[in-house]
Amino acid sequence: MNKRLYYLVISLSVFFINGCSLEEKPLSEAAPNSIFSTASGIRDGVNGVYASLRSIYGTQEGFSVTTFGTDLFQHGKDGGAKFMDTYSSELNSTETYFYRIWTYCYAGINAANTVLDRIDEVEDLSEDQKNIYKAEVRFLRAHYYYWLSLQYGDVVLREGGTKGVNTEDLPTDKRTIWEFMKEDTQFAVDNLKFTTADYGRVTKGAALHQLARILLLLEDYQGAEAAGKTVINDAPYQLQNRYSDVFDYDNQVNTEIIFAVQYLNDALNNGDGNQGHLFFTPAYDQFAGLTRDVTQGGRPYTRFRPTEFFRNLFEENDSRFDATFRYNWYYNKAETLPEGKNLGEMVEWEIEPNVFSFVAPNIDKMHWGMKKHDDPTRASFQDKAGFRDFFVFRLSETYLIVAEALVLQGKQEEAAGFVNIVRNRAAKPSLSMTQIKAEDMNIDTILDERALELGGEELRWMDLARTGKLLERVKLYNPNGAPNIKDYHQLRPIPQAQIDLSTVEFPQNIGY
Repeated sequence: MNKRLYYLVISLSVFFINGCSLEEKPLSEAAPNSIFSTASGIRDGVNGVYASLRSIYGTQEGFSVTTFGTDLFQHGKDGGAKFMDTYSSELNSTETYFYRIWTYCYAGINAANTVLDRIDEVEDLSEDQKNIYKAEVRFLRAHYYYWLSLQYGDVVLREGGTKGVNTEDLPTDKRTIWEFMKEDTQFAVDNLKFTTADYGRVTKGAALHQLARILLLLEDYQGAEAAGKTVINDAPYQLQNRYSDVFDYDNQVNTEIIFAVQYLNDALNNGDGNQGHLFFTPAYDQFAGLTRDVTQGGRPYTRFRPTEFFRNLFEENDSRFDATFRYNWYYNKAETLPEGKNLGEMVEWEIEPNVFSFVAPNIDKMHWGMKKHDDPTRASFQDKAGFRDFFVFRLSETYLIVAEALVLQGKQEEAAGFVNIVRNRAAKPSLSMTQIKAEDMNIDTILDERALELGGEELRWMDLARTGKLLERVKLYNPNGAPNIKDYHQLRPIPQAQIDLSTVEFPQNIGY
């Protein structure tokens, strides 16, 4: 078993939180200089840069800003952020989730900058190790900027660590930021290997995958194609034989995972844990004969339910349907068991007056769940902190990135081949999937396949925004958002806290 990367939340985190003009209270002005003067201090600082990933992956904030208000999911019964699905006037600059994502990403960026500012002065580190650490934190800095630039557009570009309180920052054009991200990620490509002793650290494969994503933003489709093909052809990754194998809890370290955020069955090092198991689970425990059970979704937060479009997108032979959705439940509470029913029997739902089905309804209170984030090893169904790793980059997405780059170059036939590799893996045993033809290849086909393969994995809102398809697809497939979504919703509002703490006029995004 490979060693896993342990994130260390060090006491210097107070220095890392100040991304722009947010107020900070340093414990000691000399602390960073003294702590980052040794090899162990730099190592801990690098681990601190990784730690911010846990604030955006597997969290309610991260899921909310990427899942609500898309073509794949509508809101469920509970939660106070339904306006992110309906695009009502409550979606504005005071929303806490937008502020938190902004802050978390700048915490990671400033942590990276702090390491980069001081690493060359450390004498007990070899040049090779310095370059590896630099590559890791530059990759991560670019990753946080990927989130910021796709969510908010033009944001503050920081190339050095924060010293004191900054109140005069202004945003930089997002294309300039993308070029900065490209340089950071290329440095990681040039200085990292495809393998690492500590599973969870950035590798050359992860850097190439990220570079391909960034080159799509910069409209360098040939470059994106080349980077993605290098991952597919030269890196030590392989698609799992079955789609369900990817999400097998006991198979989390597998050949398809290019980069994952680490969560551990260790309370001391697991932070708030991966909470993805909560948000897609319906209120099944509010029905007769059912109680909370980790094998049926666990604790229900009922935040997201799949749209009709998403549920109907899968063809009959697509194994991803059953690997993605939970639509059957089983009686497990004797005290409230309906007359004539037995424990362990499949629940029969009245989906219309006097119309019954073993397939659960898909309405706010009782909707279909999602299996990808299941975490059956928690001691209690009440536990929020899960131990499942969050898969950030998978090889199947690399195939779809290459296909997208090819489509945008007019190479439809070659693009179809890459999509069909993903589809063929998804076919049920001994069956086959419909093959995509060259004449069918366009950006909508790519987005459909990304939905089937990657739905519910904290990608969708940013995918729709970056491809210019957010308005069109929400209007077509999300009845909650369709009446209210406007052109300006393709960017999030700049958090009001950022504007209020600025002593210069920090511009708000148009429409907010």
